[in-house]
Amino acid sequence: MPSIKKAAARKMAKSAAKHTAHGAASKLRRDPMRTATLLGLGGALGAVAGWLAARTAAGTTSVSTGS
Repeated sequence: MPSIKKAAARKMAKSAAKHTAHGAASKLRRDPMRTATLLGLGGALGAVAGWLAARTAAGTTSVSTGS
């Protein structure tokens, strides 16, 4: 049987996820173009940051090569 702390934490996480989803859906309905632009920009920046973090963690060098 899960402890009271774990059950409360799970319930709070579920509530926060619902709240976030509801807020995102509401914003999308009010201003779809702005929301899509910001979500796309955030996704692109996140992808670049993840790619750079992976390269740094792997210890690879810069992409540019000198001739």
